[in-house]
Amino acid sequence: MATQIIDDGASIRIINAASVLLINKSHIKTIDTVKDNTIRLDIGSGALKNVFIKFTEVTIPAALPDVYALRDAINAMLKNNGGGLATEQKQDIQIELLSGILSALTEIKIAISNLKCCCNGQIMRIDESNPLVTYVGYANMGSLPNQAVWSIQKTTRFATNDIVIVEWADGNELFDNIWDQRLELNYLALVGPAR
Repeated sequence: MATQIIDDGASIRIINAASVLLINKSHIKTIDTVKDNTIRLDIGSGALKNVFIKFTEVTIPAALPDVYALRDAINAMLKNNGGGLATEQKQDIQIELLSGILSALTEIKIAISNLKCCCNGQIMRIDESNPLVTYVGYANMGSLPNQAVWSIQKTTRFATNDIVIVEWADGNELFDNIWDQRLELNYLALVGPAR
């Protein structure tokens, strides 16, 4: 009967035929050898006070020369306790990871706020200085014309055939344009469905 002993982070997985036993590493009190061919995991209490593993039946970890090497391999698994005890270095790593997550969430928040449809913004400015072209600027209350917080719509009317073309700065409704630069911006039909 083959037995596999696998390091699962905070626990050790022992697979024997169709049964699987997960032992939390913190519950293992001692590891010792019995009769030079068996490992005993002392759990200390409960229904499984001791778990016995025959060395000759172990296929994973593979190629171990003897029961003592198996004991040492299990001991090494215990030392890798899903990260082990908290240390300042490990906390610094976690803080760095959390800072990265916070930064990514901030970027996502900004991106989501830029996805607002113009109907959620307010018409803040209208330029009809050219009789055939109208620029409509959408932004939040208090937005300055030199800030990149505008969604700008350009409507062009062709007098010869009364066709009207509606385009948006950069081909989208994102609030990332500058009203003062409306005449120089690139206008295109909306790309994809309106948000």
